[in-house]
Order: sequence, then structure tokens, then C-alpha cells
Amino acid sequence: MKPMANNVALALSFFICLSFFPSLNAVSDNKLVNETCQKVTEKDLCLSSLSAEHASRDAKDVVTLGLIAINVAANNGSNTTAFIRQTLLESAELMAPTTEQNFEDCSDNFEDAMQELDDALAFITSKDFKSMKTEVGTAMDDADECASVLNQTEGKDMELFKKTKIFRQLVSIVHDIAKLLAPK
Repeated sequence: MKPMANNVALALSFFICLSFFPSLNAVSDNKLVNETCQKVTEKDLCLSSLSAEHASRDAKDVVTLGLIAINVAANNGSNTTAFIRQTLLESAELMAPTTEQNFEDCSDNFEDAMQELDDALAFITSKDFKSMKTEVGTAMDDADECASVLNQTEGKDMELFKKTKIFRQLVSIVHDIAKLLAPK
């Protein structure tokens, strides 16, 4: 019976490994994603986040990758906004006043950043890349404001700080793509 269990384990391991190959190959197979991500500051995050999106496999141009990058950043921002709201709802009375204020400030920053990403989506769709770049730059500023508030000694929340940092990096990818589309 033991050899049978070994064969099953071997077969199971083989199929598990095979199931990972498409996702591993996605990073190296998409030439457009690879080329574009080499031109942005956050290269590794760009490769992993864009390659994870099924739509990037069919992307034919940088504009399409810009749309996908905006959606990735917006989804991350929405999740972070939900985290902020949920934390305030469940824990506000347990928070130090400074921490609660920081969460409220970051909530405002994320609300603004999400609106700016929404505007950037409209601008990229209409091929107004210069306005897109401006809106995304403002969204980065909002993320920076939240991070700055959280980086103070009082009221610092490491989980929200990490989430804000990732959001800022994703928005930075969008901004770098916007600079590719509107270099001046």
C-alpha cells in the first residue's frame, strides 16, 4: 500500500506543479508587459500585478496596459478604503484619538485618490494622456499624505501604512505608464 501512496503523492505533486506553469509563464510570455514594466520604477510589482491580470495577455498596446494598471490600483485602493472603514467601524472607540484621526485623514485621502483614478480612467479612454498623468500624480500625492500622517510617532498603524505603501506603488506604475503615453 505504501508504494501506491507514494505514486499518488508523486502524481499529485506533478499536477500541482503543472498548474503553476501557466502563471509562471505569463510573466515571461507577454512581451508588451515585460517591455513596459522595464520602463517603470516599480518593475517587479508591475510585472507581478499586470501579469496576474488575464486581460494583460491580450493587451496590444501601452494604453490597454494603462487601463489595466488603473484597474489594479483602483481595486487595491477600494480594498484599502474598505479596510479603513471597517477598522473605524469596529475599533474607533478602542483607538487612541491620534490613531483615529489618522484613519479618518487617510479615509479622506483614499476617497480623493479613488476619484482621481476614476478621472484618469476617463482621460485615458479619451486619449487625453496629459490630463491622465496629472490626475494620477495627484492620486500619488494623496497616498503620500496618508503615509506621512501614518509615519508620525503617535497614531501609527503599520497595517494601514503597508497597505498605503502598496497602493502608492501601484499608482506610481500608472503614473509611469502615463509618462510613457505623454512624455512631456
